Amino acid sequence: MSALIEFLKKIESNDCDLIVLTSIGGERLYCRFFKGGLYKDRMFVNEENIMATLLAVCGEGEEIDASGVSRLRKMFTPA
Repeated sequence: MSALIEFLKKIESNDCDLIVLTSIGGERLYCRFFKGGLYKDRMFVNEENIMATLLAVCGEGEEIDASGVSRLRKMFTPA
């Protein structure tokens, strides 16, 4: 399973409204998915194009809020 497909499944299955990113040595990101303040799931991302997109949408404190999650869904989901 590609990292993008796995990432999209995590966003959709958990209906997350917050993603917290932690950079690990600049080579990969540790992503934690939350819904309503509760931890739901996690995954590591090491594909550069996905990492760049996540960091571009990232707000303060390496967090992607609900509007950012919505933007990611639109960016990654095929039309």
